[in-house]
Amino acid sequence: MIIAGSSTNNNCQITPQTSTQLVTTSENASNSDWTKKGTVANQTAEKVFKAWVSKGLSGASASGIVGWVNSEGGFAMIGRAEGHYGSDLRSNSIAFGVRPTGFSYYTTEAGGGIYQFTPFTKYAPLGDPRWEDAYAMNEFVAKAILNGDWNASMDLTGGNHTFQQMAQMTDPKQATLVWQAYERGSVSHINKAQKSADSQKAFEMFNGANYHYDEEKFNSSFGINSQSGKKSDSSSSSVIIPLCEDASINSKGAFGKDKTGKVKYASYNAWKPDQLPSDLKQYALDPKSVGLSYRSSSGWNAIASTGGQCTDLSASLMYGLWLKGSVHPTQRMGNGNMVVSNWVRAFGGNSDKKPTSGAVFSASGSSSAGHTGVVSHVFENGDMLIVEQNFSTYSGDNGGFGQYSWNYRYVSTLELVKDGYSFYNPAKVGFKLSDSVRTVGG
Repeated sequence: MIIAGSSTNNNCQITPQTSTQLVTTSENASNSDWTKKGTVANQTAEKVFKAWVSKGLSGASASGIVGWVNSEGGFAMIGRAEGHYGSDLRSNSIAFGVRPTGFSYYTTEAGGGIYQFTPFTKYAPLGDPRWEDAYAMNEFVAKAILNGDWNASMDLTGGNHTFQQMAQMTDPKQATLVWQAYERGSVSHINKAQKSADSQKAFEMFNGANYHYDEEKFNSSFGINSQSGKKSDSSSSSVIIPLCEDASINSKGAFGKDKTGKVKYASYNAWKPDQLPSDLKQYALDPKSVGLSYRSSSGWNAIASTGGQCTDLSASLMYGLWLKGSVHPTQRMGNGNMVVSNWVRAFGGNSDKKPTSGAVFSASGSSSAGHTGVVSHVFENGDMLIVEQNFSTYSGDNGGFGQYSWNYRYVSTLELVKDGYSFYNPAKVGFKLSDSVRTVGG
């Protein structure tokens, strides 16, 4: 019985793919155009924009950041190492251990990532999965500013603006030049005209005029008194900043109602979606409800491997299920048996031995690569229903069924222990379920 067996491709191996394939093609080049709606680069740029406006910044201010960042690390590859300009992640992303190379005048390690963190070591080490996580990068910058990483004297407008003053700006071309107070790069190597043009483009593409400075959100995010411009007494270096507002939970069916329900099934009972028994439908999480298409790549926003491996379903479904405000978590790294530990590494918190609905799992599976999927429901007796890909001939590549698919399977408490299941639920670190979550019978 194949759960996550080997194949000629990659044995359920995750690669932190974000913007390109592992080869350079003309399609990849077009997909790296951040101004072309629907490309991964465009989607990443929009996520950066939305992350900042969700914290109270005006649309012009957020566009200024996007415009600056585009000529730093850019959006085509989140973890791009400085000095590496290809589209092959393995040869260009710090997540794969590629060391950045800088200019001769550098006195530290070179930089990397969307914000071109220099030295790169101040953000994360070589090979760390956070290098392909736009959310983690935004959070890092927000925390840095909260803790005083802002030198107003470096403002390229000459206005010595505070961060809060920048947050209120209505001209993206002005805001992008103020962002130098955070970046503090070599002025002689800054193309102000390009950054201004890019910020204006972002302002137009993302409808920046519709987003106004929100003092309540800003103060909530940064703990700044609007009158004094200083940190409030309640702020500290240990404050965790939510990048966006919380999403509410509004799921249908029995999803989220763990330790309920009695059914009569045994380990390894599995079903394709159209074969699901009627008494399981109220417990069966529907990936379509959070945007994943069946037998089509549409909505699979966190492809980890070929599109037909267990890790592809795990990463893409968790991406669709969970949000922190409007930002979805992205974790593509590791084989099936490494997925949970890599979620812990990327987002914090701890793994669990007890399942909860909406949690990602890792298990030993039937190969050295292990297996992964998502918990759909936990029954009264502790058994669980999971949704997965690449199990036998029910879904996925290895049994010949095909990509972008999933199946449901019943897992008993005995199997749970025997196969060494571990779990990670993002709710424990502040993520909320999408309000679009539904069950098949919901």
